[in-house]
Amino acid sequence: MGMDEQRFPPGHGPAERVTVSLRAGTIQAIRERVGARGFAAYVDAAVERQIERDLLE
Repeated sequence: MGMDEQRFPPGHGPAERVTVSLRAGTIQAIRERVGARGFAAYVDAAVERQIERDLLE
């Protein structure tokens, strides 16, 4: 992270576009639950929950 980048806690800050690879079955399961338009929000919420769990350990 560069010196000009501001740090944000999980779940805060502006959205940024990133590229990740997921297994086909995981992608299908997410799309079945939320459709294509809710995909990013679903993944964001899942990652945020995992970070919260990790911090409890």
